[in-house]
Amino acid sequence: MHEPSKLIGIVVALPEERVALVKRLKQVKRRVVDGIPLYGGMLEGRQVCVVEGGMGTAAAIRATRLLLAETRPCLVLSAGFCGAIRPGPQVADLVISKRLLALDDQGLHEISQPGGELSAARLSAELHHRGVRTWQGSFITANGIITKAAVAESLPTDLPTPVLEMESTAVARVAMTAGVPFLGLRAISDDAAEELNFSLDELTDDQLRISIPRVLFTCLKKPRIIPQLARLAANSGKAGKALGVALQQIVPML
Repeated sequence: MHEPSKLIGIVVALPEERVALVKRLKQVKRRVVDGIPLYGGMLEGRQVCVVEGGMGTAAAIRATRLLLAETRPCLVLSAGFCGAIRPGPQVADLVISKRLLALDDQGLHEISQPGGELSAARLSAELHHRGVRTWQGSFITANGIITKAAVAESLPTDLPTPVLEMESTAVARVAMTAGVPFLGLRAISDDAAEELNFSLDELTDDQLRISIPRVLFTCLKKPRIIPQLARLAANSGKAGKALGVALQQIVPML
């Protein structure tokens, strides 16, 4: 049985991810520490704090350290969107971290996630029982901007349901170093067939923050990407809704 006083910490990268989760909370209070916003509230009788850290491993490390220092959570979640690398998962499907792998210039490295397989199996089974399409997946955290096709070439063929994102292993390393359990929860925002016709660095600044001037400039330079951006925005909305529903359902199990 969990203790109601114990807080669940959640690290997200994007405003869209944060909005999808915070709208599920009650009694929300926002504060900013060292430029990072934290949103505390109640969900299904549990205290929850959502931290919006920004994209990339450096931002995730900073946000997770702040979360640990400010709230002392009993569990840290890396939550948000991800891209399916292989066919199977569809937009708005949920993926729970069974395995964690970091991809950098030296190649692919697996990060130990104690209890990850058991947690993924238990939560996935429960969500399936409740009618939520859920996968037990392998989170591939890229240390920079990379295409799914390039990632796919480096993966073992037997890796279960690999998905691409940019923060989870960084969050996990900080949390587990502090002795705090970790769980990854992601929603598919782009399936395996959706390869970006642009690079994220065309839309972001040096700190991987979305830059409206750069987005507008890239759209003027590459007008063919506008329909894809619109489709990705719609799919992110679906993924965000699924993420919020899943969090609300699994919190009582944590």
